[in-house]
Amino acid sequence: MWHHYIEQPEALRKLFGEEIVKLKCLLIAGASLMLATLPATAGELTFWHAYAGQQDKVDFINFALDAFAKKHPDITLDVVAAEQSAYKTKLNTAMASGNPPDVFYTLPGGFLNAFVKGGQMYALDQDLAKDGWRESFLESAIAQTSKDGHTYAVPVDVDSVVFWYDKALFAEKGWTVPKTYDELMALAEKIKADGIVPFALGNKDSWPATFWFQYMEMRLKGSGVVAAFVNGDANATLGPEGEKAFEKVAEIAKNEYFPTGFNGMSDQEANMLFLNGQAAILLNGTWQIGASADAPEGFELGTFAFPTVEGGAGDQTDVLAGVAASFGISEKAENKADAVTLLKFLSSPEVMTKYVELRKTMVTVKGATTEAAAGPVLYGISNDLMNAAGHLDSFYDTAMPPAATNTYYTALQGALDGSVTPADAAKRLEGALKENK
Repeated sequence: MWHHYIEQPEALRKLFGEEIVKLKCLLIAGASLMLATLPATAGELTFWHAYAGQQDKVDFINFALDAFAKKHPDITLDVVAAEQSAYKTKLNTAMASGNPPDVFYTLPGGFLNAFVKGGQMYALDQDLAKDGWRESFLESAIAQTSKDGHTYAVPVDVDSVVFWYDKALFAEKGWTVPKTYDELMALAEKIKADGIVPFALGNKDSWPATFWFQYMEMRLKGSGVVAAFVNGDANATLGPEGEKAFEKVAEIAKNEYFPTGFNGMSDQEANMLFLNGQAAILLNGTWQIGASADAPEGFELGTFAFPTVEGGAGDQTDVLAGVAASFGISEKAENKADAVTLLKFLSSPEVMTKYVELRKTMVTVKGATTEAAAGPVLYGISNDLMNAAGHLDSFYDTAMPPAATNTYYTALQGALDGSVTPADAAKRLEGALKENK
């Protein structure tokens, strides 16, 4: 989808000539698949984002861009939007072809670092040092968009992963929230015996099952395992806990606690099973609050932390949480002053509080995740679970370099469907992490 805030074709004709105007008309007519971006001049920026395909995302970006246009009428934006998976491919292609957008949405960790390594990202250090901009962010969030002492993107939101359940269904069935992993598995057996799927999971896009593996590794070994590999620690290892974590997750699949055909099911389909009471529990990020907006009458969303694992060496209060999205500027952008103005606006407390209100997601700007905007469920997670956590461990798949992420996905899917042994899955993942590509 293309949005254009261009209202003066005559001025463009004088500035750029007839051909550029014709080209822009073609773009407006629907050439949204074109990857090359037009060279920007003062007052004009190309801006790409992945806030598409989900109503709360669309509502937020429409609000932000409309507000920006009113506050900065002198800056024209050519906007390209795509859903997450398609967006990643589109952006990678644009970056590889040497035609990046000026300002763009990017994932932190390995995805962003690949662009940093290629010299394609503008370092924001000098800009962040002015007017207290850097201090407006949570330092732990800025760390996830920085590399080798330089910050290359501003973090937007923080997602944490917890278990979600319908309080009304639990009350009806007499089920209680588990405190230990053994209690969780015993509850799963009870739920299955009642003819309900214990755990909703749609792993078609590979990432949903990673929460299960990562939490097991965190509980068994501790937080920071993948970060150690990414940071070049020569002693980094999954340890025997890696194989054990794959084994534990494979057991859940073997016991048929996930839906039939879960590896070919989308996360949206799994969410429908959960909301309709066909599946009792869902391990998912805090975006689940927004995804539960269409729940039937009587559904009461509740949460509980990933339970303790007996004998685990990790801090049992640790939470899987990390920066989910960020915005950066291309090193090739000609109009960096306006690009920084856009980033400052998008990360302003007013815009970020609206982000919380519309998306029910925690943000990285201090003080913006207010109780009024967040609502009781999200504010409870932010104020209780997150504050009590010994460590916050960022998402493995976004922290890893791209090749390792692909290995992670295929190894985990294989372990779940039985085509790859837990030992082999751990060996493959550790090998990919050591290559650090």
